Amino acid sequence: MSDRSEIEWSPRVSLAKIRALYVSEARGDCDDELIEEVGFGLLARCRSVMEYTEALETGRVCCKRCQKQGQTTLIQRNPHKPAALLHCPVCGWQVRWRVYKAESETADGQLTAGHAGAAFTRYMAVYPQCQTREEKIIAIDRLIHEFHWILIREDKPARAHKPAAVNLLRGNTRQVFEMLNELTYGENTPPELLEGKTWWLEQRKKSPLE
Repeated sequence: MSDRSEIEWSPRVSLAKIRALYVSEARGDCDDELIEEVGFGLLARCRSVMEYTEALETGRVCCKRCQKQGQTTLIQRNPHKPAALLHCPVCGWQVRWRVYKAESETADGQLTAGHAGAAFTRYMAVYPQCQTREEKIIAIDRLIHEFHWILIREDKPARAHKPAAVNLLRGNTRQVFEMLNELTYGENTPPELLEGKTWWLEQRKKSPLE
């Protein structure tokens, strides 16, 4: 028996919600509900990305049924057996690894962290600790502007490749780049966001998509 129907992942956040957040923030009337919707939406997506990445890279698969019940149970898979059965000793949930992988690869967008894993992990630690609206917006801004970095050769510096937001926002790479480039900043914008915008433009020039 395969419990593939329980394999669910948090979706990417819409570009429209990100735009609305920055437009309202620039006007100085950013809605707390919108901040939380975007902030926790990104948090859930980061957690999904890192969970699936861990399953791929370490072989530790989180039981989806236990997870829905608020419990974390890790199932160790055999990396040499793609058809191996994953079986939870706690709740009995089971599915073959190749089915788990196939279901995950058809989810909303790319679930693997790639070179942006550190950015996702940092956001997962920082955002739940944010107390003020400004802290939350700054955390969101830093996450979606974070770049993936590719090490070309050990004797050369890393090269900016693409923003972490490609894994997090509902759009293709080009749409995400254009949206990040067009974000609105106003007189009420915290200086940290303005500094982030300058940094983002500098990294944008290094991108192979330029």
